[in-house]
Order: sequence, then structure tokens, then C-alpha cells
Amino acid sequence: MAKKASRKELAESIFYEPLPVDARITLEQQSHILGSTTKNLNKDENFLIEYMKPKTVADTEELTVQFKKNFPLKNNKTLKDNKSKRTKKKLLTSIEKRKLGLHKLPKTGIKYASLAPLHQLWVEYMENNLNLEISATGANKDGLYQKIAKADYHGCLLMVTRSKCPSYIGAKGIVVQETKNTFQIICEEDKLKIIPKRDSVFTFNISRWTFTLFGNHMNIRPSERASRKFKSRPTIDL
Repeated sequence: MAKKASRKELAESIFYEPLPVDARITLEQQSHILGSTTKNLNKDENFLIEYMKPKTVADTEELTVQFKKNFPLKNNKTLKDNKSKRTKKKLLTSIEKRKLGLHKLPKTGIKYASLAPLHQLWVEYMENNLNLEISATGANKDGLYQKIAKADYHGCLLMVTRSKCPSYIGAKGIVVQETKNTFQIICEEDKLKIIPKRDSVFTFNISRWTFTLFGNHMNIRPSERASRKFKSRPTIDL
């Protein structure tokens, strides 16, 4: 028991031994040391403020110039803009348009009286285009025939004078649509009639002049006829 007590006292003496005098620092000494460190820090700050060169605008501009320089060993890869590709909208084909009936005019509902201003505009267009007082002379007749063949007939007051089909003879109306093979006219009875060009002869008037169109020579789309050069052909009686 005595041995155990001596060991316990020895352990307590080791753990609870007072600090040496050199290691003891009083509060006054500690405050003195802290004060000296803060003074040193203030000195360092003043040194940095006085002797460190602050950055100016000129320095930043010089740095940007240096960074923008191209170096030969640097791989300059241009970044392509990832622009979204515009997808083209699919247009309707001619077969789809025909199935939908986009080019068909209603047989009823179009009034003859409502087309009178269109006819008046067409007469003014033809008078300015043909210049009949000058073109009607013998020397200028070839040019006149070319203009008549290339003219636009939407708004023209046409009359069928001859045809292989007797029911078409005498039909008269304002042209509202022209296709490759037909003239579609609105009669005075506000009815739509489709007259084939083939084997038909038409007449129309401009002021005191009367003109004759042979349908067999007009079997061309209006857009193509405007840019086509016509040759004189002999007319064959029906």
C-alpha cells in the first residue's frame, strides 16, 4: 500500500509541478509585447503605403496591350458562332395546290359591277402600252402585234366571236383569271364561264379600235408569254 501511495504522489508531483520562473509572464509584460507587435505592424503598413507604387490607368492599358499580342507558338482558334440554322418552310407543290383548289374561283358570288373599275384600269394600261395613234401605222405594226401578244388580259372585256363549240359563241365578260389553256370570265349575269383558248377567236375594243385574238396562238402561260418572242404565223380559218 505504501508503494502504491508513493507512486501516486510521484505522478501528481509530475503533473502538478509549478511552472518555472522564466516561463511565467505577467500581464504587464504580455501587454508590453503586444504593444510592440502592433507598432511593428503599423510601421510595415506605412512602409507599404509609402514605397509601393499604386496601379494607375496607364499601367492597366499597358497590360491589356501586352496580353493582346499574338505569340507565334500560341494556337489561335477562332470560335465559330453556333448560329441556329433556319429551316426552310416547305412550300406547297402544284399537285397539292390543285387538290386544295387554291386556283379555283367560285362560280357564284363575284359581281360583274364590282369588276368595272378593274376593266377601266386595264383600258388605261393598254392605251399607254400600245400607244395606238403611233403604232397603228404600217411601219410599226410588227411591234404592235408583239405588245398585244405579251399583254396582260386580266380585266379585259372579251367576247367569243368564233368557236368550234357553238355554246361559247357570243359569250362576253371581264377576264378574272387566265391560265395556259383558258380564259375565265364573269358575264353580265354574274356567272363564271370558263372559255377554252383552243379553237376559239376573241375580240376586244380599246376606244375606237377593235382587236382579234386567236386562241390557238395564246396557249401559253401569261408569265411565260410576257417574256417570249412571237413569230408571225398564218391564221387558219375554223
